[in-house]
Amino acid sequence: MHALMGVLGGHQASHTACWDEGFAIPCEAAAQIALRTQQILAHESGLANTTDPLAGSYYVESLTNEIERRGAIIIDAHR
Repeated sequence: MHALMGVLGGHQASHTACWDEGFAIPCEAAAQIALRTQQILAHESGLANTTDPLAGSYYVESLTNEIERRGAIIIDAHR
């Protein structure tokens, strides 16, 4: 959630805490999981393709319209 909020807020850099960071210096495996979390979020969501996804209402509105359009197609196919 922290990483997603950073991307949506337009952060240029973000740090995803490792699972063991609260009680020790992060091990290599924990650091890699934290890094991969950021990379997967950026790749799978495509949010990093827009500088600040929530800043421009046009971008968010276009995504909302696309979801609505696809939903209508599915609903109409089952009538």
